[in-house]
Amino acid sequence: MQQHTYTFDRWEDRSGHRQTWKFGYRGTAGEFGRIEVVYPARRHGDRHVTEVSGDTVPATSFAGWAYGRKPSLHLGQLSVGGAGIRLKRNRWAQTRAGRALRMQIAGREYRYLATSARHHDRALIRNGVEIRTRRHGSGARKKVTFTVLGPADATDLAVAAVMCGVNTRNLTRGGAVRAFFNRSMNWLEVGQ
Repeated sequence: MQQHTYTFDRWEDRSGHRQTWKFGYRGTAGEFGRIEVVYPARRHGDRHVTEVSGDTVPATSFAGWAYGRKPSLHLGQLSVGGAGIRLKRNRWAQTRAGRALRMQIAGREYRYLATSARHHDRALIRNGVEIRTRRHGSGARKKVTFTVLGPADATDLAVAAVMCGVNTRNLTRGGAVRAFFNRSMNWLEVGQ
């Protein structure tokens, strides 16, 4: 099975007002060329949008309820090449595999799941292809590494990249509990 590894560096643009700050990852992924992840690329009230663009990858975006600077899976909407993609997940499942985000893109079934209890390791899987993502480093040295197993195409890489700019803590039980308590505290603050 063929395997390729690509590492993207984290970047940030803190110019202007705090509401206009942008963050993300950028790098070169072999034959796919340059790829850039931007979050929040746009804000719509309490919803943030993460976008992926590049030399050969389709324009891909993920919009969801804001959680920090990233959109969360809550009320999430994925778009690949201008087509809206239906997302499914079982938020009550006990295992990481059961909690996986499921989607169908261009007639292919995908699963996006946590591969460890921490939020650093994820995998996008479809028949014959797996793209493992690992976030590592801290501060200005943050990076994301993509390990591509199998004959991946530009769509596979675009979806894996956009998910790096999405808060996916809810894919683990522990992350879901933390997210619930954080949302509860935010709602309490709003109510005061």
